[in-house]
Amino acid sequence: MKKNYKKFALLSIVAGFSTFVFAGCSGEASEDTTNKAESNVFGTSVFAISDLNGVFSPFFYTTAFDDMINDRINLSLITLDRQGQIVSSAADYTIEEINNEGQLQTVYTFTLKDNILFSDGEPMTADDVLFNFLVLLDPTYDGMSTLNTLDIVGLADYKDGDATEVSGIKKIDDKTIQVTINGIDPAAIHKFGISVVPEHYYGTTFVKGDLSGVKAKNSVPLGAGPFMFESFENNVVSLVNNPNYAFGAPKLEKLKFQVTDHANMFEAVRTGQVDLSDPSASPEMVANSDEAKLHYELIDNLGYGYVGINANRITDLNVRKGLMHLMNRAPAIESYYGDLATVIERPMSTVSWAYPQDAKEYYGYNVAKAKEYFTAAGYKEVDGKLMKDGEQLRIEVGIPGGGTMDHPTAPVLTQMKSDLEDMGAILEIADTDGNVFFDILNQKGWDMWVAAWGSTADPDMYQVYHSTGPSNHYCIYNDELDNIIVEARETNDIPTRSNLYHEALEIIMDQAVEMPIYQRKNMYLFNPEMINVSTLPDNMTPYYNFYNELQNLEMVR
Repeated sequence: MKKNYKKFALLSIVAGFSTFVFAGCSGEASEDTTNKAESNVFGTSVFAISDLNGVFSPFFYTTAFDDMINDRINLSLITLDRQGQIVSSAADYTIEEINNEGQLQTVYTFTLKDNILFSDGEPMTADDVLFNFLVLLDPTYDGMSTLNTLDIVGLADYKDGDATEVSGIKKIDDKTIQVTINGIDPAAIHKFGISVVPEHYYGTTFVKGDLSGVKAKNSVPLGAGPFMFESFENNVVSLVNNPNYAFGAPKLEKLKFQVTDHANMFEAVRTGQVDLSDPSASPEMVANSDEAKLHYELIDNLGYGYVGINANRITDLNVRKGLMHLMNRAPAIESYYGDLATVIERPMSTVSWAYPQDAKEYYGYNVAKAKEYFTAAGYKEVDGKLMKDGEQLRIEVGIPGGGTMDHPTAPVLTQMKSDLEDMGAILEIADTDGNVFFDILNQKGWDMWVAAWGSTADPDMYQVYHSTGPSNHYCIYNDELDNIIVEARETNDIPTRSNLYHEALEIIMDQAVEMPIYQRKNMYLFNPEMINVSTLPDNMTPYYNFYNELQNLEMVR
């Protein structure tokens, strides 16, 4: 078993909501330790975090780690439940499909709950929500949000014309905002999960086309979340308890995030330097944690590992199907992850509501079957080589194993290489670092490659599998698949969409452009001498974890 478990780079699909959970740094006692047993609050907990750029703005953050800080400081309009379904947060919401003079439209109404206050005590109003929408839709906006990709009524006039407002976004009263889009877009609701920041703090100089005043607050945020920003010094972010938090002031007095090397996450918890961390899950890590009597949670990762094939480079479907039958997945995954990952049968995270839970194996490991497909493609053995039109069957596959093949899917490739050599074919394995690997992948330079997808709460397939999808690395161009993907985007009905995605997954498998490999788990490690683990929420999922109930987290007293 490998001793060094890495976090592999993901081809990420940007989510409207992301559930990021990370690590812990040293727990500290509160200043008054003499009465600690009598206090209902407090203490300081320090969580470890892999990296920080210091852009603590829900508008302009540049890394997921900075956005983790944002999520502690801010409150979103809506959020996700344990199953990844939309539920209210700062606002209740309704969705209504209407016919407006022959034009099908969808109206989203957001009504702020009572007593939602920013940390400075000012109430959150519809004007604040409207301000946030206008910033995210501004013609000069250059942040991570994809809200401006929605077909909001009047958006074109705001972005490209003289309009200073978006006609499809209306303030109904002091607590209510209504947004109207053309047509139906089931993914739109996820993009409305914006963090709401106060106009009176961020928007004092805001006018259309000038976001300089908003950006000036990037390093000094203010929001309505459970904690308030205090400082960012020496790679440590310090937050303090927000007594105005609408869902109950946190029981922690302070919360700190310290940049920590991922390789040190376990030792930091074991030695008492940190309260909580997220080392890579492995059988050794579980055993070490058990031995050290540390508390841990194992939660399915919102994503999956796969092997992809470029249909423009390997054009013969029979060759692709032959390669699929040479992927011996189960032994590889068991040797790397033990029981901390499972083989999956369709290219979608198993935690998604659209994953077909009754899916059966599509391409089993079968060398004889692979030979049949290669023969059907016109390959014949000539002097010990598998040849067609004077060319030997030769496949190049990329893997981001850092030059040491340290990757869960590496044994699949080594087995394929051996099997193909026995047939007289060649598999060239290019083991590179992540940057080189993804540069080549983005240029569609690999015949075949090994990677992982990060998934979103909504399983929209357009970006990855539609003929015009910007992340269609497989070069799969299938009219039937395109039509299904588009049809699934034209209804908000979950059962209908689920059935359509099941059909789409079957086409993807039949086209032999992607072999799903594994669904793994994430590990969250707690020091039970510092964190009161009985205050962690029950039944945590990739969408809902202890950060959703951070106000309830307690230190050991």
